[in-house]
Amino acid sequence: MRAIVLIGGKGTRLRPLSWRAPKQLVPILNRPLLSYLLDALRSHGFERVTFAMTERDEAIEAAFTGDAATPGLEIEYVLEGEPLGSGGAIANASGGWDEPFLVCNGDIVSDIDLGAFAATHRQRGAELSLALSEVEDPSRFGVVVLGGGDRITRFVEKPPREEAPSRLINAGLWLFEPAVGRMLAADCFNRVEDELFPNLAATGRGVFGHTHDGYWADVGNPEAYLQTNLDLLAGAAPSLLPAGWPEDGRAIDAANLAADARVEGPALLGAGTHVGAGASLEGGVVAGAGCAIGSGATVAGSVLWDGVEIGEGAQVRDSVLADGARVGAGAVIVGVVLAHGAAVAAGERPPPGTLLEPEDVYREGQVLSPASALGAGEA
Repeated sequence: MRAIVLIGGKGTRLRPLSWRAPKQLVPILNRPLLSYLLDALRSHGFERVTFAMTERDEAIEAAFTGDAATPGLEIEYVLEGEPLGSGGAIANASGGWDEPFLVCNGDIVSDIDLGAFAATHRQRGAELSLALSEVEDPSRFGVVVLGGGDRITRFVEKPPREEAPSRLINAGLWLFEPAVGRMLAADCFNRVEDELFPNLAATGRGVFGHTHDGYWADVGNPEAYLQTNLDLLAGAAPSLLPAGWPEDGRAIDAANLAADARVEGPALLGAGTHVGAGASLEGGVVAGAGCAIGSGATVAGSVLWDGVEIGEGAQVRDSVLADGARVGAGAVIVGVVLAHGAAVAAGERPPPGTLLEPEDVYREGQVLSPASALGAGEA
């Protein structure tokens, strides 16, 4: 069976983290987000994967092209030229195919059994099958109603929470029979969530739901991104943890920790990361390669990308810091997102919810752009 991965979005909801990193390459437990989906496809017997993209992205091609990067998978790229929506992307990618195929959103993390999903699709003789997940607030997703035999009888895209007909949502994994794929237009903008899915459900066609009771996350914004990392770090989906994951949940051997540094709770520390004397890692911490956490600093419930610097005595809680971000000595950040190269000056306390763009500096209670911050000295 073949698979299409939809990579058409600009990652706007994930900004400022996605200004310098394609959404599909943001690190989840220090691995690119998209690598989890490719691993699942490979492990369930998929051999050919088509990336449906609105434009060429050299960073994605470099990360996922070649046997060394994606062993066992043949990757091809289909470029739309201009955004055509999910329906147009699928039509362009699957043109001429005469076999069933899987379509996947490129920004989800799940431990779904794709083999069981495909088997259920075949057993039912389905024309179209949607993987489903149950969530507390379905208002950001397509919501389905199931009838007898798990046939989808209604599909409503992003209803208000109080009007949602159920809590079962479209999980971004769809199995198409080729005849259904041919219903989609390749020459105009169309979204399967707005047209194909609701129409097929309303007319009683063979559209079925496959409810997944395991882990599922849509990594669409910084809050969801942080929570996904912390969920996996805490063991919410053991099959998605790195090989050889230690029983105590602390994968810290690649790092250099001072003798009196404390690690309380699960942690993943990248190669060359240094944790200084008296520093404390609490409540789940992911740090990439080459980070420096200063003496007496505290990092809790946070994700640090490569090369992040935390000054002496600083506190970083519930935050995400992209490549090269810096927090000065004694600064306190809670619920803050720092993009690539952004910095919080020593002793500062930006309010929760602060988002710094690449190279921005928070100093003296205000955000300075890269130009205005020139010459301001070290953070």
